[in-house]
Amino acid sequence: MTSRRFAGWWGIAFVVLLFVSAAMASLPTSADSDAAISAFYRDHAAVVVLQQVVGALALAPFVLFALSLQPNRWLRPAVFLFVVVELVTNVIPLLIVVLPGAARPLTLVEDVADAALFLAVALFVAVATLRQPLWLRLAAYLVAALCVIRALASPLHADFLDLVAPLVFIAFVLLMSIRAIATPSGVIGASAGSDSGPGGL
Repeated sequence: MTSRRFAGWWGIAFVVLLFVSAAMASLPTSADSDAAISAFYRDHAAVVVLQQVVGALALAPFVLFALSLQPNRWLRPAVFLFVVVELVTNVIPLLIVVLPGAARPLTLVEDVADAALFLAVALFVAVATLRQPLWLRLAAYLVAALCVIRALASPLHADFLDLVAPLVFIAFVLLMSIRAIATPSGVIGASAGSDSGPGGL
């Protein structure tokens, strides 16, 4: 944690774990039938448990990466919110495995938690770039906008951004991580030691 350049590697570790977790399974949503939901968790219980454990473990490198960004008053609350909501989305599938009779209501809750997670992502990417160059802030706002649309569309079972929104978030973290590694000073930001206002290129 003493090197912000090293923190870029934590960001990459987060992305790798996120990819591994996502590749394990695609969880059913409330748009699926009760039979399909129950069958999925019955047939893939071990995979679901492992997926949620990996997803929770990914939070450790994420926090190390996120807290290495140039600080502002909103960064830590945004990181805390992301962690809490992500953990909720990890716990609910585990509850469905343990309580298969409650699969339908818990899947509804998982859908809401998933939408809340994308709102938390939108808040984080917007806050994380408050003291970054203008081009990076604009990119972050685009990512945030896509995540907000994804969150609002999810309860309506509109899945047109289900793949795009997570990918642009991953691309954002990768971009920030690569900048941290490549920056000679090792500082994730536009200007080392700056405490106010966005920096230059």
